[in-house]
Amino acid sequence: MTGNITQCDDKLKFKVDINQNIKVFTEDDIRRITSNFSIPIGQGGFGEVYRGILDDDYDLVAVKRYISKDLRKEFMEEVSIHSQMSHKNVVELIGYCIGESTLMIVTKYISKGNLDDILHSSEIPIPLDVRLGIAIGCAEALSYMHSMHLSSDSLVCHGDIKPANILLDGSLTAKLSDFGVSRLLSGGVTQYTVHIKGSIAYMDPIYFHEGCLTPRSDVYSFGIVLLELIARKRVRKGDINLIGSFNKAYANGKGREIFDAAIANENNMKILKEMKKLATECLTLDSHKRPQMNFVAKRLRILKKELKDIHEKYSEPILASHHSWRKNYKQDITVPSYNSRMQLKKSLGIFKRNRSNSKILSEPGNVRIFTQEELNDITNYSYLLSGGTSGKVYKGTLEDNTVVAVRIFSEVLEGFEGAFINGGMILSQIVHKNIIKLLGYCLDADCPAFLYEYAAKGSLSDILDGHEDFPLHLRVKIAVQTAEALEYLHSSATGIIRHGYVVPSKILLDDNFTPKLTGFSWAQRVIKECNITASEDVICSQLPSSGFNNDPTHDQSALLRLKTDVYQFGVLLLTLISRKNFIFYADHDHLISQFVTAHKADNRGRAFFDDDIAGHAEDIALLEEIGRLSLKCVLEIDQRPTMKEVAEHLRKLRISWKNCSAKGATLLSEIVAESHIADADC
Repeated sequence: MTGNITQCDDKLKFKVDINQNIKVFTEDDIRRITSNFSIPIGQGGFGEVYRGILDDDYDLVAVKRYISKDLRKEFMEEVSIHSQMSHKNVVELIGYCIGESTLMIVTKYISKGNLDDILHSSEIPIPLDVRLGIAIGCAEALSYMHSMHLSSDSLVCHGDIKPANILLDGSLTAKLSDFGVSRLLSGGVTQYTVHIKGSIAYMDPIYFHEGCLTPRSDVYSFGIVLLELIARKRVRKGDINLIGSFNKAYANGKGREIFDAAIANENNMKILKEMKKLATECLTLDSHKRPQMNFVAKRLRILKKELKDIHEKYSEPILASHHSWRKNYKQDITVPSYNSRMQLKKSLGIFKRNRSNSKILSEPGNVRIFTQEELNDITNYSYLLSGGTSGKVYKGTLEDNTVVAVRIFSEVLEGFEGAFINGGMILSQIVHKNIIKLLGYCLDADCPAFLYEYAAKGSLSDILDGHEDFPLHLRVKIAVQTAEALEYLHSSATGIIRHGYVVPSKILLDDNFTPKLTGFSWAQRVIKECNITASEDVICSQLPSSGFNNDPTHDQSALLRLKTDVYQFGVLLLTLISRKNFIFYADHDHLISQFVTAHKADNRGRAFFDDDIAGHAEDIALLEEIGRLSLKCVLEIDQRPTMKEVAEHLRKLRISWKNCSAKGATLLSEIVAESHIADADC
């Protein structure tokens, strides 16, 4: 999913590999996003960080503006490395800007700031289990970086691990950031340099004195972070060195005194001593004796499990919502038969082979295999999010404080085994911000399970049925980004995938109402090769005509079934502009006919629109155009637009709507007139 992008200016020309989903912003874009750099949220030797809002999506972002403008090659190398990483414990890169006077990086905004501020500049109590979770998250990110294989079969050394570069989200989950010092080690070969970069206080002495950069350099720096977590003291403060203080205290038999008094009680002491022991192993001056990060992460996960066993229940995590540990009720689970489990385990071999041979994912170790015991610890089966004939979904918490959704399947539906494996195989090969992330799976459990990122707002179906305020800009955001997810699935980047089940219940929403498409059990890869060059437009232009003018799921052509998604998306648009939900396919025709009747009455469809969002002329004009687009999506199958055309049309409508005031209706009409999507016959 990377492309060769050439960056040019008057003095410099070079080529780097950058993920194609990374946006390129202009300086004007950045000024608009940050309201002319009006909200600073951090600073460092590199420059300053500002909070901003993406104009189109209303998503919070962080914009890092660098002081130096003469390091464009190094800057683009940083962007290249960061863009190729997709991991739950690495902050998400959104885009970058190379301006005449500055260099800027745009990342997802992480709400709780950095670990340095929370540890050393606040009085916020942090229980030991949460500190362990932070350490685990950082360790897992480094383990991923040290083992990942990018386009050049390389791994990444971060080079500047310190609390200030570990960001924390609302659940106090670690998000590793700042890859300005990071290096791509081609083939894992050690690099030597005379240009030493990074924070001296956290730097590996071997790297400092010899210029020898290896993954073990990160291990050393992580050892210092681990000490700071258990002591809540800086590694250096005046003449005091934390490493020396620990060694001296233990030599004098006063090791307990060096731990943070807030967590140094009898119940925690065994865990604290083990954490100190692990940190000491990371800090050995013989770099070959330092443990690898995957081993460090495993040790920390074991310690967190032991901490849970020591205490009757987890200590209440601060600023996090670990509801699963507060409820004691259990839910019955339908257990699949022995033969069903054997079939699943047989299919797992195919699952693993498909993942290892994938040309789409650059991070083959990014989907974790969980055991039955781990699944129990994560969920306690105590917080049921939803249930149905195909299984149940529970809320849970990983060791690194990440809140997840755990879907436990049943075998009620025919074809269960195939659907289970199919959904996992497809999701494991997809990375897109509007498609739910598969974090792991478990086939050893009595009931096989998938673990996904958690969407706090629930499903679009829940919102449509609820009484929460649902403003038009959020509905447009959901429409555009869901269309973009389908556009991506229908592109050569994924090998052309038909989703097949685009309904409100399969669109989950996070805290920012960002849609996450799920429900891939019945998805179909139309063209299986991952390196194809054909696009959706080319495929669909070669399709034969069809007489179907309804849901095309009965059509025999696999290629035509791409237009199933277009049809279903058209119906989805009607739910967004009317707030009329539906559950079954049989409801499609009724919803469409309602809008057609309303449209024929006044050539606008005003009676069909949700009154809550139809208060202004420009809003009504936008709703009219969305309604017309929905009708184009449900035309006879060979006359429907592609998802690429639909997504582009929606983007234009949104831009026009946002820019208009009194002239809104005129501007929207101009967009329609310029569109190459034919008008629908209502």
